[in-house]
Amino acid sequence: MPKITGFLKSLLLYSALIYLAGFILFSTVLSEYYLPVFNILILYFSLLSVLGRILVAKSDMEKPGDFNNRYFLARWSKMLLHLVFIVVYLMNIRENLLAFVIVFMGCYLLYSIFDIYTLNVYLKKK
Repeated sequence: MPKITGFLKSLLLYSALIYLAGFILFSTVLSEYYLPVFNILILYFSLLSVLGRILVAKSDMEKPGDFNNRYFLARWSKMLLHLVFIVVYLMNIRENLLAFVIVFMGCYLLYSIFDIYTLNVYLKKK
């Protein structure tokens, strides 16, 4: 198992900052658009980031030539899971749909930026 404790610490801090920003926004300016699923979204994106990093770091250690295939597999798997998550949510909960899509896409962008940045830092160390 690759050592990813630095990544986990960074992810925990990043997720806490996103949660804090969301909490402040939803308790003040955007209180009418509050989404109970916001906490779950933070956990969901954090778990997918960890699983994707483990898959990519493991491939980098086993076969460096296999890195690109594993990276794209991790990205496409995440996209598929995102699509399933959105469809299941939209089929079951009919309130604040636009707010959900906007928050989901915001989390997607923030966590994608974090994943790419930390992956670049990881690869430069190698």
